[in-house]
Amino acid sequence: MYQYVGVSCPDTADERYCPDSGPPSPGFDRARRLSLTWTRWRIRDIGRDRSRRRADPLGSLVPLTGSAGAFGESMQRAIDLAVEHVNRSGGVDGRPLELYSADTETNPKRARSKLVAMIDDHDIVGFVGPYSSGVGTTLAPVAAAHQVMEVSHGNTSPVLSGMGYRAVDGQRLKYYGRTAPNDAQQGLVMARALTDHVEADSAAFLYVNNPYGEGLAEKARQAFDGEVTSMVAYSRETDDYRGTLDTVFANDPEAVGFVAYPENGRTIIEQWHEGDYGGTWVMADGINDTALLDDLSGVLDGHYLSSPIPQRTASHDTFVSAMGGADDVQLYSSHGYDALFLLALAMQRAGEASGAAIARNIRPVSRLGTTVGVDEFATAKELLSDGTNVDYEGASSDVDLTDRLEPVVKYSILQIRDAEPTTVEQVPVSWFDGKL
Repeated sequence: MYQYVGVSCPDTADERYCPDSGPPSPGFDRARRLSLTWTRWRIRDIGRDRSRRRADPLGSLVPLTGSAGAFGESMQRAIDLAVEHVNRSGGVDGRPLELYSADTETNPKRARSKLVAMIDDHDIVGFVGPYSSGVGTTLAPVAAAHQVMEVSHGNTSPVLSGMGYRAVDGQRLKYYGRTAPNDAQQGLVMARALTDHVEADSAAFLYVNNPYGEGLAEKARQAFDGEVTSMVAYSRETDDYRGTLDTVFANDPEAVGFVAYPENGRTIIEQWHEGDYGGTWVMADGINDTALLDDLSGVLDGHYLSSPIPQRTASHDTFVSAMGGADDVQLYSSHGYDALFLLALAMQRAGEASGAAIARNIRPVSRLGTTVGVDEFATAKELLSDGTNVDYEGASSDVDLTDRLEPVVKYSILQIRDAEPTTVEQVPVSWFDGKL
């Protein structure tokens, strides 16, 4: 059963739900239709007594609108697909999953309101999301305070490695995990691209003014061997970036490390081109949007991107096929599938649907056991019931979670050629040893 948690306030005077929420976003109807599109399991009379539940309530918070809205639809479809796969395998301990979905609007305040509503109204025990690290740093303390397990499919800020901890029964549990890699990795890769591929002796860094942008740009700055001419944050609340670009290029950097989302990134690139500022861009994966690259192909040819590499495993191929083909798979959608599947596996291993149970069991089901993959929940259930641990091989990667509940993955450095990001170097996991 999928229910959309909308923008408008419920009938309550508690301002935690919708502080200054304003009118529904333009994408509200589209988001609502999307979240109600897939197969519905109608489960009624679910009270607060978890032992009497007839379904296990989980949530998803993805950006269907806002500056990262270009990615949200594919992400939600992938999460829905994972729910479908779990439920057609008999659910968790015989109970189907019940998913409540919300649009974060790429807005921390609105996303927080919707998460609180999910927790208070639907008693969710875990959720997938959010995508934006700026939203993620807002939601992680809320999830931990309520002992709800959060698994982000797109948060990459290094600061989130240390978030989500809470003491429970004398044990320090982490209620925040992610299937997306820590940007400490991507910062190293961006610096490598600047040094080895652009061969830049100087670089400026331009980044969105939120934890995602700040954290990644700082890691890249620290790793870059050349001269850093400036560190410039940009606001998403404008559409004129010429003054910002003047500041970035004031000291004539040979290259610019760029951390952005598609909506504002497109405008910045267009105004950079119009202003003939020069220099070579090395862009983080947040701007790796097919429509943007197609539209700006003549402008961005020859410039660079860094991006995690989806492992071409059997699980990845199964996922892509189930999504309808590669054209229907957007950035971080495979990570969304993996996040939901890991939540379900952790509940199955624990024999209990609670945030604490998931927090204790999510790492064990990601590593050191019999391998199971995409759409193999029935196999995993049999193994776990026999006392055999499972090692989930995901659609996005092996998803072997560290003690901070995050993966370490391979990366690629790509150069844009005829609107196509073309791999010029693959950076193996082993290269990161001792560097993170």
